[in-house]
Amino acid sequence: MRIPRPSFAPGWVFTSTGLMLLIGVSVNWGAGFTQFGHSLTLPSMELDLSLSHTKAGAVITLANLVRIASTFVAGTLAPRYGSRFTIGAGTIGAGGAMILLGLSQTYILVLLAAALMGVGTGMALAPMMGLLSRWFQIGDRGLAAGIASMGGGFAFIFAGVVVPWLVGNDAENGWRHSWFVFGAISIGIGAVSLLFLRERPSGAAAPPAGQTQPRSQGAWPVAAYKNPMIWLITFLAFNSGWSQGIFSAFFGVYLSQENGVGLGTVGQMIILIGIMSLTSGTFWGTLSDRVSRGQAFFYSYLLQGVSFVLMAAFPGMISFLIAAVLIGFTLRAAYTVCAASTGDYVPVQFSAAAFGLMSVGAGTGNATSPIVGGSVADNFGMEWTFALAVIGSVVGMAGSLLVTRRPATEDSG
Repeated sequence: MRIPRPSFAPGWVFTSTGLMLLIGVSVNWGAGFTQFGHSLTLPSMELDLSLSHTKAGAVITLANLVRIASTFVAGTLAPRYGSRFTIGAGTIGAGGAMILLGLSQTYILVLLAAALMGVGTGMALAPMMGLLSRWFQIGDRGLAAGIASMGGGFAFIFAGVVVPWLVGNDAENGWRHSWFVFGAISIGIGAVSLLFLRERPSGAAAPPAGQTQPRSQGAWPVAAYKNPMIWLITFLAFNSGWSQGIFSAFFGVYLSQENGVGLGTVGQMIILIGIMSLTSGTFWGTLSDRVSRGQAFFYSYLLQGVSFVLMAAFPGMISFLIAAVLIGFTLRAAYTVCAASTGDYVPVQFSAAAFGLMSVGAGTGNATSPIVGGSVADNFGMEWTFALAVIGSVVGMAGSLLVTRRPATEDSG
C-alpha cells in the first residue's frame, strides 16, 4: 500500500530519489565543516599550540589543495568503481580526520589531519553531486543540486552556534571538542551513505521515456574531459572561486581594519551571509532549470560584480550591508549550477568526473586569488583587491554568454 503524498509535493519527494537527495544534503553538511569550522576554531588553536598566523593559514591552504586533487581523482574513479563506497568512505575518513585534528598536540599532526580532511571531502563531494544527476531528470537537476548545497549553509550556521558555546565553556579545549562533534556527525553521515545510497534509480524518478539506463561502472570518463562545454564551465567555476576566494580572505579585514567596522558587526554580517546562502543554491539551481545554465551563471556573476563594486568604490555601512546580502544570495550559485550541468553535456554516468573537473577549476581560483589579492593590497590598497574580484565577475559574465543550451536531441543522453 503506497502512502499518499501531498498534491503540492513533487513526485520524487517520497521515493528513493528523495532519500538520495536527503543524503546529498547530509554529505554537503559534513563536508561543510572543513570549510566553515576553521575560521571559528583557528584563534583558539593558535593559542593552544602556539602557532603563528602564517602556520594557521597554511593549515587551510593545505586542506584546500589536497581537496582539489582528491576531487579530481574521485570524480575519475567513481564512474568505474561506483559512487556509494567512494562517498561513504570519504565522509567517514573526513570525520576521522576531524577527530584527529581535535586530538593533535603538534603542528605536524594538525597538517596531517588537514590533509586527510581534504582527501575525504574531495572523495565525497564530487561523486555525490554527480550521483544526483542520475536520479533526476534534466529539468529538475538544478533544483536538486540547490537543495543539496543547502548542507553547506547548515554547516556554517551549526558551526556558528556550537563553536562559540563550546569555546565559551572551555577556552582551552573548546576548539578540540568542536572538531570531535563535527567528526562524529560526519562519521554518522558516512555510515548512512554506505547503507542507503544507490547508484541508479529503480523505478522512482525513472528516466524519461526512451532514455536508456547507462552503464554506471567499468568505464573511464574520457567523455567528460573531451567535451568543450565542460571545460568552459570549469573556467566559469575558476572565476567564481577567484572572486569568492578574495571575499573569504579579505572581507573581515577590509571592514574591520580598513574601514573601522567592529568585529561584532562583521560577525553579524557573516551570519547574514550564511542565512542568505541557505536559499541561494535552490534559487539558482531552479533558475538554471527554467531558463538556462548560461543565463543563471550570467545573472549570478552580475550580482556578485555589483557587490564587489560597492565594496571597492563606495565603502560604507550601507554598501557593506547590500554587498553582504548579494554575496550571500549568490554564494552557492556557481556550485549549484555546475552540479546541475554535469549531466547536461556528457552521459550521466560520467557526471561525477565532470563535477570533479569543475571543482578543480573553482578550487584553483579559490586557492590562488588570496595570494594575488594580498600582494595587490600590500602595494596598491585593499580596494584594488576587490577590483580583482570585479574582474573575475566580468570575465565570468562574458564566458556565460558562450554556454550553449543542451540540444533537445541529447536530453536523453
